Amino acid sequence: MSYTKAEVVEIIGEVGKAYVEKVEEYEKNQKAMKQQLESLETAVAQSQFPGGGGGKKKPLDPGKFAVTVDGRAIPVLAKGERMADLFPAPAQGAWSIGDFVRASMGMQIRGEVLERGSSTVPSYISSQIIDAVREKARIMQAGAITIPIEGKTTIARIAGDPTVFEHIEGSNDIQESIPVFEPVALDPKTLAALIPLSVEIVQDSPNLDAALKTSIAAAFALKLDQLSITKILMDTNIPTSSEAEATNDWAGVLKAVGSMLEADQEIPKAMICSPGDFIDRASQVASTSGVWLGAPPALKDMLDLETTGMSDGTAILGDFSKGFGIAVRHELRLELVRWGKPTYGSHILVAYARMAGYVLQPNHLYIAQSTVSD
Repeated sequence: MSYTKAEVVEIIGEVGKAYVEKVEEYEKNQKAMKQQLESLETAVAQSQFPGGGGGKKKPLDPGKFAVTVDGRAIPVLAKGERMADLFPAPAQGAWSIGDFVRASMGMQIRGEVLERGSSTVPSYISSQIIDAVREKARIMQAGAITIPIEGKTTIARIAGDPTVFEHIEGSNDIQESIPVFEPVALDPKTLAALIPLSVEIVQDSPNLDAALKTSIAAAFALKLDQLSITKILMDTNIPTSSEAEATNDWAGVLKAVGSMLEADQEIPKAMICSPGDFIDRASQVASTSGVWLGAPPALKDMLDLETTGMSDGTAILGDFSKGFGIAVRHELRLELVRWGKPTYGSHILVAYARMAGYVLQPNHLYIAQSTVSD
């Protein structure tokens, strides 16, 4: 069969057109596959973070930053998020503090004697205890964030904002103003607890592991509260009452909130006070009807928290999620000193970790005082 020149040109054109269509279809399929792969990788990555991934979980807050711990990217944790979610326990052979204590005393555990002496608590155990401390500490209940760190870390805090000017055309009316940033060195000191344990208690207590976790968490939470409150009260950049603002009645608290608003702060999300001031406010009744007063409507959503770390006549108010953070060195260590108290027939369990609180944004906190010195 012979073709004319015009027919040959037409056939070549059709073949070329078909080739182009196939190439375009291939490229389209490749692009779709790449998008699917990227979506899958994003879903897998988000599932490693608390609150991220599929199901009903929401993506990780993009405003957070993360640090690397044990090869994992650990985000800054807000109130309600758990570090333990990042370190799941193994399916079997789970390590426990109770087993560690018994093994360190030379007792057999599951038919064998485990390692004696000191031990770094496995990540999933350490995370559980740190979460227990976070849940119990008032400063964390108020909303303070948790910043896991591997070593000394420096972050910036805002000490002063730039000035904004309204410009009139043709006028030299804009001046330079520089925001003031200050370095905050996160380098928490060691917190340690010494716990005497008798052989009888260790041998005869099937709930030893739960009891030790609860006791260690309570002790560390109390100390963390005391140190954090002291750090806030000593920070001269945090606005403080310029005149008396009673912290044991709601009228005085409202006066303090008014001072916060005048300083361009917002309605506080939480307040931490002494137990005495808390009870005084809770005991307020209307003078005529005897009805319990309770918090004013403007403060109905504010958390009202108390701690023995606060003295009567002083309260801390504000948005703790922006104003304060707890830096935590991830590891928690345990050591058992055999016969640490020989005359009492007791061993000493030493628990220690590095954690401390830091003021991150002073203008999000306020210190109310019932008495102000001249």
